[in-house]
Amino acid sequence: MIRIEDLGLPEGLTRALRNEGVQVLYPHQEEAIRRGLLEGRNMVVTAPTASGKTLLAMLAAHRAISSGRKVLYLTPLRALTSEKLEEFSKVFRESGLGVRVRAVSGDYDDPGEWLAEYDLIVSTYEKADSLVRHGASWLGSVGLVVVDEVHMIGDRDRGPTLEMTVAKLQEACSEPSFLCLSATVRNGEELAGWLDAELIRSDFRPVPLIEGVFAGGRLLLSDGTTRTLEGPDPLMELVAESLRDGGQVLVFAMTRKRAEEYAARIAGSLLETGDDPRLEEYAREVLEERESPFSERLSLLIRRGVAFHHAGLSYHHRRTVEEAFRSRALRVLCSTTTLAAGVNLPARTVIIPEYRKFRGPGYVEELTVMEYKQLSGRAGRPQFDRVGYAILMARHVTDLHYLFEKYVRGLPERIVSSLASDRHLRSHVLSLIASGIARTETSLFRVLSRTFFAHQFGARVLLAKTEPVLEFLESHGMITRSGTLEVTPLGRRVSELYIDPLTAVRLLEIVQEQESLTELGALLAVSLTPDMRDVTYPAIHRSKVESMLDEHADQLPVQPPDPFDDPEGYELFLDAFALSLLLRDWINEVPEREIYERYRIEPGDFAALRERAEWISYAAGQVMRVVGRKGLAGVFAVMSDRIRHGVRSELLELVTLPEIGRVRARALWSHGIRSVRDVAEAPLERLTSVPGIGQRIAERIKEHSLRLLGPSPRS
Repeated sequence: MIRIEDLGLPEGLTRALRNEGVQVLYPHQEEAIRRGLLEGRNMVVTAPTASGKTLLAMLAAHRAISSGRKVLYLTPLRALTSEKLEEFSKVFRESGLGVRVRAVSGDYDDPGEWLAEYDLIVSTYEKADSLVRHGASWLGSVGLVVVDEVHMIGDRDRGPTLEMTVAKLQEACSEPSFLCLSATVRNGEELAGWLDAELIRSDFRPVPLIEGVFAGGRLLLSDGTTRTLEGPDPLMELVAESLRDGGQVLVFAMTRKRAEEYAARIAGSLLETGDDPRLEEYAREVLEERESPFSERLSLLIRRGVAFHHAGLSYHHRRTVEEAFRSRALRVLCSTTTLAAGVNLPARTVIIPEYRKFRGPGYVEELTVMEYKQLSGRAGRPQFDRVGYAILMARHVTDLHYLFEKYVRGLPERIVSSLASDRHLRSHVLSLIASGIARTETSLFRVLSRTFFAHQFGARVLLAKTEPVLEFLESHGMITRSGTLEVTPLGRRVSELYIDPLTAVRLLEIVQEQESLTELGALLAVSLTPDMRDVTYPAIHRSKVESMLDEHADQLPVQPPDPFDDPEGYELFLDAFALSLLLRDWINEVPEREIYERYRIEPGDFAALRERAEWISYAAGQVMRVVGRKGLAGVFAVMSDRIRHGVRSELLELVTLPEIGRVRARALWSHGIRSVRDVAEAPLERLTSVPGIGQRIAERIKEHSLRLLGPSPRS
């Protein structure tokens, strides 16, 4: 048995870890220490949720930092970067060791040189890849790379970026150690072989987990017992039983609509859940951000002790719901499966009422075993529960034993690389050339040979797919091949902007014959790019979109494909045009409530859509600048700012002031205060007479404007 005091850590760090409840190491933590974690050995650790994997990262991080190296901690989601930032900052702050911690995500055009001041950088996979593309000089000082949720390498969308980033970091860093963490990896030996790493595998959980399958009134449990549940609504019975003695419940749904339906159903049946006085405060917080039917619906549920959680929630909504659940005021949370890969929100009981996902008309897909294990792993709250329960529900008793064998006793699927797709390869091959990592085809192939795909299937398969990608990049003027691989100014900028090279090609094709673009035309150009295809499109009836398309055809730089010759291309065009209409309303200051109702889009989706459109518009301006289309560069640059703030052009100066958004900016404009100078010169009494501008905000924006303009303006 190894106690935390036995590790020879600085007294401050030992004390800080003890304050976090760390007394004695778990068996797999001991094994990691014995097998070289503190000597810099590469490791793959697979252990259940809440089993102390983060502690291993902290110990390895301390070792690297104390030897003068930096730590790069990679996560798949922004929410996780925030969570890990909080965890590491708290421990290292209390340790008194002066370790500087920072989290980064987004803003892919930031080279990140300022991060040289920090010892531990928590980053999303994509941001880390972006830092490599920009050639951040401090990467050479990184001595430890922690890869959280390493099973994401098998994800079709995020996986290729993760494994290419790992391969690039092996080139960009100076002999870094890798620590890979996951709760669900079946082929851990394969991952460990890829990185020449030690494999630490454990089933230990500080809170034991009992899994079960319910069907036809019978509940079959993994501890060998069987129970009978009576009642007209088994879901309500399971929830009610789990809530006794202060329990909390996570109900996982396959769609957003079902998550909301479950929440409403539970709130309607379990009136006693809403008995915590803090719920009223959380309900009010949800309404503070923006008034909308969505916010009102969520607020009403929270008052009853129940909420839903999915990607449609805004950042403010998610933060409030998660805090309410962590504080144990909120008793039941109905979520889509994305929460399982996100922040740490354990509950006594996890209920999975359905295991089939509808992917489209006539296409049904069952949960993978890995997905099920990720969901069930959320059961059991450390410090609160002696045991956690994960219950999968089936419609028919005939499925009981099939589901028990498949999910409860089953093993997660093997992680398989998805790197060899043209979409991923053209972006990553360009980045290798643009960053200088690959200066010849030989060095390019060497880096590609480091990937997990090459480890699984052999480098020859990947290299065969690389040649057409090189031809594509060369034919579109992004690289040259004459003995060496050289990036062109266009290729370098495309790589730095972190966009699909095909997005740049598409933009240039759209504006090829255009001297200028209308407002709607610029938005359509952005919306037609491949990088916009995975956003949530507005739900407008097709006939209405076609009618609007006919009405505005003369404002567009391109026309739709023929619906008979290219039906798929025509549908994609209609989706992009609908998106353009939504964005046009946003930048022309249509109220958000009206946008939600008109386009049937939820706050979280709308925020993600705006963020993506803002970035692609910015990238479009940069691409136009590189190719000498300065007029169009200006059009897209202004459009990017308008999308960010949701305003007409005349308000862009005002919205640069602190706490001045689209509503307050328009109020200032309407009262004749139309520039930063106007704010600086206006008496405070005039500023406070504007609706929405109180004394505090008036003082702040006046002080800010005076600082911007210098000492000359006088109030």
